[in-house]
Amino acid sequence: MKRIFRILIAAVILLGGFAMFVLLAKLKKTPLPSHPPKASQEVETVTARKLELQIAIPAQGTVEPVTVTRAAAEVEGTVIAVGAEFEAGGHFKTGDMLLEIDPSDYKAALAQTEASLAEAKLQVAQEEMRAEQAKRDWERIATPGQVANDLVRRIPQLAAAHAKVEAGQAAVDKAMKDLERTKLRAPYDGRIRKKLVDLGTRVAKAGPLAEFYATDVLEVRLPVPRQDAAFFDLRGQEITLREAGGTRTWKAVVDRTEGEIQRENRSIIVVACIDGKAPDAPLPGQFVHTDIEGRKIPNVVRVPRRAFAKSDRVMIVSDGHTITTRPVKIIRTEKEDVLVSEGIEDGEQLCVTALTAVIEGMEVEVVARDGKEAP
Repeated sequence: MKRIFRILIAAVILLGGFAMFVLLAKLKKTPLPSHPPKASQEVETVTARKLELQIAIPAQGTVEPVTVTRAAAEVEGTVIAVGAEFEAGGHFKTGDMLLEIDPSDYKAALAQTEASLAEAKLQVAQEEMRAEQAKRDWERIATPGQVANDLVRRIPQLAAAHAKVEAGQAAVDKAMKDLERTKLRAPYDGRIRKKLVDLGTRVAKAGPLAEFYATDVLEVRLPVPRQDAAFFDLRGQEITLREAGGTRTWKAVVDRTEGEIQRENRSIIVVACIDGKAPDAPLPGQFVHTDIEGRKIPNVVRVPRRAFAKSDRVMIVSDGHTITTRPVKIIRTEKEDVLVSEGIEDGEQLCVTALTAVIEGMEVEVVARDGKEAP
């Protein structure tokens, strides 16, 4: 009996649980479908404007003299005198005596060659008299129609005497030049860069004496990237040089470009000349900066580097909320911007927000435009 009773109780509980499950299933409500708003990326944009731009090419270089001379002795001897400005940094004018080598031996050589020349001239005079006398003697003893030869007329002897005079004159000229070369005179207005001898120094022929440079014209060599060469036509253009780390400026005129591309950095050297006679002229060795103005280029858009999704594709916000990328033609890359000539229309919005991933047609929300909060 007890076992049957337990079975009945279990059956009742099981049936009651099943009935409750069916009831709850009928009372359950089906939830309505939800459509949460899609999250969009917030971006900033700038307005593309086509402009006529004048390219400014930054460059820097060091001021150097155009003419530098390393003077060497043309004669040997001992330095017996130096000029008052024969010091490093000393100024001199054209023709100033910078130093003098002992001229005693060269004065003696000049006197000796002058004596030899005088003797050769005397010999010429004597030969001319002998030739005249030989002519008269021949006319007295010669038979009618007989012609005297050159030896009789003393033509070779006279020619030899004239040759000795010419050689003597050349020796005198050389001795005079050697005497002049005992004095080192300034070939132009300039300054001493380095003196290599002093009083009492014994110098050999071709021995170094001093190094100096002309101060009338200075120059600066300005390397510019090879690709920028297409943007300028420089000869005769005036540029402003700025002192590195200072406030001074100088005017310079572009003279030329050097005739080859530098193999180290693939740049072209632009050479500008500076008036070295100006009171405020820079000193050689001065490091300077400048901006070289190039040609004007029409219909160019200046695009921030941040607007590029790839090296040649920019991000454009079309319809106010959709990102697309577009290929463009780049004509020049600057430090912060890129100059684009084709691929962007005037007034288009360029996305300047860095995106982790750019998907064509992705929706964005413009929160700022041209640096101002978007409405």
